[in-house]
Amino acid sequence: MSDKNLELFRSLNKGFPCEVLRNWASLTPVSLPEEYVSIRQQLSLEDKIIFFYGGNIGHAQDMANLMRLARKMSVYPQAHFLFIGQGDEVALINSLAEKWCLNNFTYLPSVDQKLFKFILSEVDVGLFSLSARHSAHNFPGKLLGYMVESLPILGSVNAGNDLLDIINNNKAGFIHVNGEDDKLYHSATMLLTNAGLRKELGMGANFLLKDQFSVESAAQAITMRLEALQCD
Repeated sequence: MSDKNLELFRSLNKGFPCEVLRNWASLTPVSLPEEYVSIRQQLSLEDKIIFFYGGNIGHAQDMANLMRLARKMSVYPQAHFLFIGQGDEVALINSLAEKWCLNNFTYLPSVDQKLFKFILSEVDVGLFSLSARHSAHNFPGKLLGYMVESLPILGSVNAGNDLLDIINNNKAGFIHVNGEDDKLYHSATMLLTNAGLRKELGMGANFLLKDQFSVESAAQAITMRLEALQCD
């Protein structure tokens, strides 16, 4: 949940005390076992900058948004888009990849959480998309996984979603309003061509995780609220 959801709840349910408890995640990056075979090696992507999307592939995400980005980025042979997940738009993304003859795109079905974390440790940019039709606001859980591995975040949200300010203001990546295709493309090209920028924004994402989305920050928020209730 986000502060925008809190505003909406308070406008509809006046008089109820409430606040946001953010999602949380462990801060420890994954350690790859010796027997692990690199996804880069499996897919022959050793020399590519991998733009990765992992999670639900459905109407709520508007996956055509990210496919349009992959299409525009096809002029850069070093860029590759890897999508992993399931959902009701899997057929759509595969049909668009075929229609547009995208050789910079790979789709894989869902993998278990352990393997998913291994793959996260190998990619370069974390992607996400939210449909422009959303009227509420949320913080996709996949972003926490990106933050743990210090990945810069690139994505689109519905208008008014406070996730845009959270990511952009904390220099954790580039977030745009869904439909701003040219801006999304420009940000993608900057991340592709500037390794220093990827590292800087990745560090910003990891710092944001520690500051607002760690287990410790969630526990502190709960403790502070319980202490406040005792004083009331």
